[in-house]
Formats: sequence, structure tokens, C-alpha cells
Amino acid sequence: MLVSIGLRKYSDNEFFFTSAYYKDTCTINGTTVTPRIYPVIGRMDSLGNILSAHYYSVNSLACNNLVGDLEVLPDRSVIAWGNSLALKVDSTGQPIWTKYFNNNVRFRFIRELPSGELLAGFSMDTAGASVARLDANGNIQWCKSYMRPSGRVHDVVIQSDNSCIITGYTGATPNKLFMMQLDGAGEVQWCRGYDSAPVPWYTSATSRIVPTPEGNYTVLASLGQAQFPYFYRPILLKTDQNGDTLWTRSIGATGYIYEPLNLLASSDGGYLISGNIWGDLPTGWTSAPFISKTDSLGHFSCWEQHHPVEVLDLFPTDSTFTLISVSGAVALPAFAEDASCDPILVYDGCTFTTGLPPKNYDAKKRMSVRPNPNNGRFTLEFKEPLRAESYYSVYDVSGKLLYQRALSAGKGTEEVDLSRYGKGTYVIKCTDRDGVYHERVVVE
Repeated sequence: MLVSIGLRKYSDNEFFFTSAYYKDTCTINGTTVTPRIYPVIGRMDSLGNILSAHYYSVNSLACNNLVGDLEVLPDRSVIAWGNSLALKVDSTGQPIWTKYFNNNVRFRFIRELPSGELLAGFSMDTAGASVARLDANGNIQWCKSYMRPSGRVHDVVIQSDNSCIITGYTGATPNKLFMMQLDGAGEVQWCRGYDSAPVPWYTSATSRIVPTPEGNYTVLASLGQAQFPYFYRPILLKTDQNGDTLWTRSIGATGYIYEPLNLLASSDGGYLISGNIWGDLPTGWTSAPFISKTDSLGHFSCWEQHHPVEVLDLFPTDSTFTLISVSGAVALPAFAEDASCDPILVYDGCTFTTGLPPKNYDAKKRMSVRPNPNNGRFTLEFKEPLRAESYYSVYDVSGKLLYQRALSAGKGTEEVDLSRYGKGTYVIKCTDRDGVYHERVVVE
């Protein structure tokens, strides 16, 4: 069983989670043998004891049926989703319905509407940012695309009248963060775009939106760097009910890189953001999770930055299209054993980030590419064999994630083939328990 990916509270002592199961093997393109990844949905108590867990054999030919986030409904049924896959299980973990889409559908949310129906947001390579309304059994009632062909949908706030507020990225050049309101039939009521030039948005990161007590909205997004279009700084935007900004806030110490992941509205009117931070931390050059808390006006206690954002009116039109899915999944018991972990050390992020430039990372380089440039086929070489299971990710020059692959403990090299993606510059990111390592690759 891999790490817990999504976690949702149902009661003070009951939490549902998603994970993934490495079991059996799978063949890609008739040649490459890889572990098959099954989706897992489980239930745990507040002490982390797993009360039940199932993995699901889905009616699909895909080797990776990973699910990410989940939604817990009032009857303790659970909806989970991932790339091309959505499934609903009852409180005992037995499947109610499963939908696997042969299209490259990347689900970002599935939420229950006040009417009992469901609203799903997803992105597709051909249709862009897309939204579908489903009945309680997962059957699509309507399906519409916006921001074609490369827009992305991220998060949603459901309104009491079945309308919704959605965030995402336009996919156009220059890329803009957007917020739009749809009515219950998917018609656009208004749409605002947010331009962060000259600093680009990091579009592979998912924006988050939460409602405020007075009926406004707050959005968490990720800024990149002009010379390196990857995550760099979190930014909060508070807007009124029509998407016009009331304030923007950002955080970031010099020499450190932040990857924001989640946003939570606090009962005192402030906000908590969480994610990962990279830099010269007290434990050395590495990455670690962070949590930062703001006051009710969005101000951080330290390292606050200012990034102006221009608000624009956008006019997306919806286009109806059809999705075809296959159904069916079998629940099987998933097993996990408790593991003892080292105590978690907590540091004050306002004091250890001294503002000094980071140390020479090249001296600490643990990964290299041979040869480079190449024809798309090359070898990743690790300075030392990997001490634990990890993975590597491949990004194109715009920061779009192309794919990820697992790396087993003890690996010293890994053969990579990017020839199918064509000529260009790519970034390989290897993540293990010692940190995150990047290498640029030129395919000629």
C-alpha cells in the first residue's frame, strides 16, 4: 500500500481515505512490465488505526488506476476519482457504481449538489476545462467544455441553487487563472481572468477555492518564476461575489521554493495553506511539508510578498460533447501493517529561513542524465543507490506533467524513453525521502 492520497473527516473518530495498492504486474506497449496500481478506499479512526480497506479491480486495461481525492456523503458512502476513473462505494466499501473513461479524462472534483445529483469537473487534452452533471448513479445528464482546447478545471464551490463557482487555468498564452459561475444547466453567468504577468502561473498546480462567511471567495494558486516555470510562491486572492479582487497576498523567503497544495478557511476568519518547501532547511538541503496561517485579512506573520494581479473579463462559451464509459469493479480486501516512524520535528518557518541564497545545489547533485543531449532515450544515473521506494516525474518546457514512474529501493540507474514526445527540452524530477532533484534533458 502506498501513501494516503486523500483524507476526509466524517465524524470525530471516523475518517475515510484513498490510497493505492501495488499488486500483480502489467505490460505497457507489449514490452515493459510494471506493477499494476489498484485504487484503495479505506476507513480509519482518529488514532490512525485502519478499520477497513478495499482495493478495486476495475474493468479497464490501464496499468494505473490511481484515485486521488474523495467526497464523503451524508450516508457514509464515498465517491473517489482519478485519471479517467470515478467510483462510488457504500459505507462497507462495496461498489455502487464505477465509470472508466477511455478518453484522457483527469477528474479534479466530484461534488454532491443540493438536489442529490453530482457535479464533476475534469480536464481533457482535446476539450480543455470541462464540467458534467451526473445523476446519483453516475450517469451523465450533460457534459460541457470551456476554455478549449487546453484549459484546466481545478476546484469548485457549490451554491444552494445548484449553481457553482469554478476555478482553473485558461490554457491560452499567456495563461490566466480563471473563476467562473455556472448555473445548474452549465451556462456561464460570468467569468473573470487573473493575469499575474510578468510572473507566470504554475499551471500544473491545482488552485483551491473556499467560500468566506460573508459570501465572498478566497482562492489559493501557485506562482512560478519567469526563468523557470515551476512552482515558486503561493498566492491568495480574496474576491467579491462577482470575482473582482478585494486583496492579494503571497509568502516566500528568499532562496526557498514553495509548492502550495491545500487551503482551509479557519473559524477565526483566517486561512491555512499547506504544501511543500524546498531549500536549505535545518536538516540540510531538502524538502519538507509546511503549514502557514494568516489573519482574517490574509496577512502572513513573516516573509509576506506582493504580486499584483490584473482582473479581466473573459467570455467562454460552453460546448456540449459526449463521454463514453465502461462500468464494473470488484472490491477485494486490502491489508496494511502499522509502521513506526521517527518523531516529526517542527520548525518555525519564520526563523530558519534566513533569507540567504541557497547553498550550491550542484555539489549535492544525486542524479545525472547520460547522454544529454540525446535522441529521447537516455539513462538516469543516481550517485548512490536509492535507499527507499521513490518515483520520477517528467515535465515539458511549459511545466506540464507528462507522466510519473515508480523507482524501487536499491536502484542505481533507470532507462527512460521520451522519443514519443518529440524534440525539445524536458525536466526530470526525482523525489525520494532525501529530497527532490531536477535535471534538464534536451531531446534532439
